[in-house]
Amino acid sequence: MPSPPPVYLLDGSAYIYRAFHAIRPLSNAAGLLTHATLGFTNTLLKILRERAPRYLAVAYDSRGPTFRHQLFPGYKAHRPPMPEDLAQQIPWVKKVVAAYRLAILEEAGQEADDLIASAARALARRGQPVVIVSGDKDLLQLVDDDITVWDPMAERLFDPAAVKDRYGVGPEQLVDLFALLGDASDNIPGVPGIGPKTGAELLGRFPSLDALYQGLPALASARTRERLVAAKTQAFFARDLVRLRDDLAVPASAEAYLVPPPDCAALRSLFTELGFNRLLKSELPAEALSTAGCRVLADPEELARLVASWRNASLVALDCETTALDPKRAKLVGLGLAAAPEEIIYLPIGHRDANGQLLPGQLSLDAVRPILAPLLARTDLPKLAHNMKFDAAVLAAHGLPLAGPWLDSMIASYLVAPNRPSHKLDLLAEEILGVRLTSFAQVTANDRRPDAFAYVPPDAACPYTGEDVRACLLLWQHLSPELARLGLLDLFARVEMPLVPILAAMEQTGIRVEPSVLARLSTELAAELTFLEEEIHRLAGVSFNINSPKQLGEVLFERLGLPQGKKTKTGYSTDAAVLEKLAPLHELPAAVITFRNLAKLKNTYVDALPALIDPVTGRVHTSFNQTVAATGRLSSSEPNLQNIPIRTAEGQRIRSAFVPETGWRLVAGDYSQIDLRVVAHYSQDPALLAAFRSGDDIHDRTALEIFRALPGMVTKEMRRVAKSINFGIIYGMSAFGLANQLNISRKEAQTFIDRYFAHYPGVRRFMDEVIAQARRDGFVTTILGRRRPLPDIASSNKVARELAERTAINTPIQGSAADLIKLAMLAADRQLRQAGLNSRLLLQIHDELVLEAPADQVDATAALLRQAMEGVYELAVPLTVNIAVGDNLAEV
Repeated sequence: MPSPPPVYLLDGSAYIYRAFHAIRPLSNAAGLLTHATLGFTNTLLKILRERAPRYLAVAYDSRGPTFRHQLFPGYKAHRPPMPEDLAQQIPWVKKVVAAYRLAILEEAGQEADDLIASAARALARRGQPVVIVSGDKDLLQLVDDDITVWDPMAERLFDPAAVKDRYGVGPEQLVDLFALLGDASDNIPGVPGIGPKTGAELLGRFPSLDALYQGLPALASARTRERLVAAKTQAFFARDLVRLRDDLAVPASAEAYLVPPPDCAALRSLFTELGFNRLLKSELPAEALSTAGCRVLADPEELARLVASWRNASLVALDCETTALDPKRAKLVGLGLAAAPEEIIYLPIGHRDANGQLLPGQLSLDAVRPILAPLLARTDLPKLAHNMKFDAAVLAAHGLPLAGPWLDSMIASYLVAPNRPSHKLDLLAEEILGVRLTSFAQVTANDRRPDAFAYVPPDAACPYTGEDVRACLLLWQHLSPELARLGLLDLFARVEMPLVPILAAMEQTGIRVEPSVLARLSTELAAELTFLEEEIHRLAGVSFNINSPKQLGEVLFERLGLPQGKKTKTGYSTDAAVLEKLAPLHELPAAVITFRNLAKLKNTYVDALPALIDPVTGRVHTSFNQTVAATGRLSSSEPNLQNIPIRTAEGQRIRSAFVPETGWRLVAGDYSQIDLRVVAHYSQDPALLAAFRSGDDIHDRTALEIFRALPGMVTKEMRRVAKSINFGIIYGMSAFGLANQLNISRKEAQTFIDRYFAHYPGVRRFMDEVIAQARRDGFVTTILGRRRPLPDIASSNKVARELAERTAINTPIQGSAADLIKLAMLAADRQLRQAGLNSRLLLQIHDELVLEAPADQVDATAALLRQAMEGVYELAVPLTVNIAVGDNLAEV
């Protein structure tokens, strides 16, 4: 008769601890630590996959004292308390186990080992095989013909023979062996001087501890006898502590441990919240989002009736299908619309056959406009999209301007979870909704033509677009309450969403670029790079490929004998930090730094920008990204116009190629020392407040203090040092970092830092309070309530924790500055329209706004810009703006 399937008893607490210490700290998008939960879940899945157990239970230790603590107060006394970042994960582990619907062994005042021992022995007495899943040696005392111990991490199975092979005694003698040896990890004393080998030899002669002590006179070694006699009491006491209890009330029937089907909905919800995206895909592969209720609508009269039925709708969701990703060039192929997830329509407009001819039976734009325009123009009807900036721009270009209020599920996701690496619709649908969307490659059959979607038949386009519209609606239903719960609705509705049309207009406008300036600069840089290459080869005494780190490393460290920096698997490191350290020692590293910087400018901007000039507008149209930087700052891409160097001659030459419309001028407003003013506002430091309120130069004031100088004696170099300290310290720069930046000793750097905090004690208090608040709440906020989760703020990993602490200080400062510049953009746009000026916003570069204005409106624009930027928010110190007017970007 075949033996019944075994009951698996998992030592849950042990594997939670093991996962916590084995895996680097991880967190989900909301900042919750997850590495112990993930490690335990992977162990559980390994058991479920490899063993497919019919019966399984998970045992947990109870928190608090056990009977062993009552017997011996010193039991585990030297162990530190459970780390807080482990304690906060245990409830999540238990939620995972509960979602798998597994049996639980847990009892107040009892350890998991004793619960496992009681269950294993009770089951074995009924002839039920048991597999204990653990790496704990104490559980090996339970091994017999019916009970084995399996450690899936070490891939080792212990039966009686394996136990004897490892310890030299059988499982039935392990308690006696452990009594002799003691257990340092649990603070259990044994017999001093008796090690594993001697203990096994003694128990090889005597079957038990009792028999050993009865047979002491027969021992040949007087020293061993003396040791055993001296420690007799603690040996027997240790045996009482080490022996596992097997009399606890636990289920003795295998059916109590039956593994049922898991609660997939609960698991999906948990894995989504925890950010276990890989497990979502491997264990709970997302089902395709239903397209029921999605239909093609190509009848204008039916469309008119449907639009009329949406008179009392709470919102309308939309999604444009186009021939391109650039809204300036995109032609509308189709439009998905819905007032609720249950009914979605797809309007085919520009689908073509294989020969490029428009397919019959579609709607014309001329027929669609008079029906949809009133709907889209309603200011009492919110419009929802995922990346509304694109859809609104496309519709406007086709004569269908979209009135607000606008809702954007992508921006909502960003505000709720700014640490999330991507806010793409398909990823959010899978992560939050647990559904899979059809990919663009699938619907276009991998057609690589830029206008591939135009060749997708309407009946295939309809479910594809319907999925996107439905997913957008469902995401909004999930994210809208989250915005409210986190106190982010005001930021969403009053700042982020009103900013979208402004950014869309800025992208549409672009900024004019003069290619002839770049062409001349390209020629000059090419000549300079050639000269530098020759000079570098002369300094090296040999020709080599400057762009090859391997060859450069050989020249620097082998040929020239310069001090070696860090070495990688592929050779010597020649990164910028290494070259900076070597520059004072030899001319070659400095020349290579210059060569690299010029080559990067030439490749990234000088030679690349002309290809990005729109042939119709003569302008470069960058994209402004709202959902990238966790601080709330905007970023710029394709091209990135925020990273053009401003302090180098070459960078200024590049900026000089950016010019206004003919007959117009550029007007720029730049917040003066906005980060430090935010620090003054938050810290309420008297000296900092006084300096800004009196209009003092804050860097001069700091220089006076750290150099102990008299007024009027501050040099340019002293001011430069003070500036580095002012900005470096508030972002967590250490004495080591300051010393490296200023090329001074660490002792001198520490002296400067000490003097800084002595003069500005409120800044130190602010930094300490922010870190304490972040530890308490797990996140920090900006002036407008923008949140940034800090999952590593209480991490036991020093590097991760200190980075989180620096981020905790940085975010309220840099994030508040981002809030203020966004408010300034909103105010400037509103006031320009109210004043009837033709001036228009072109760029936002960190703390600066750049506009272009007709020549006769420059003064009015400059005055308006100053008023808008300085009046957006009342800080504890004045907001000051520097206004500049010029004929190119270098001049402003």
